[in-house]
Amino acid sequence: MMELRDYWESLTIGGKVKFVLKIILGVLAFLFALFNWQSTLLHLVFLKLELPLTILILLFGGIGFVLSSVFDYRRFKKKDEEIAALKKELEGLK
Repeated sequence: MMELRDYWESLTIGGKVKFVLKIILGVLAFLFALFNWQSTLLHLVFLKLELPLTILILLFGGIGFVLSSVFDYRRFKKKDEEIAALKKELEGLK
């Protein structure tokens, strides 16, 4: 328990506010999942699935997270390559 106290004391005021907001959002997300556990019917092209709404939300949220991470990785990799090329060009000018 001492580690959590040390972590809390190391945070700035803004960090403490973010930490508390994350806990509140986590509790709200848990309550949302709990209250929306009823099953819903999902119609795919050749398939029908009956899944809890919470599972569907988590599934599609996860798919969205993975897709955005892939596209961000490609964009940041391209920028990193551009930065490396500019640094090399700058070294050549010195």
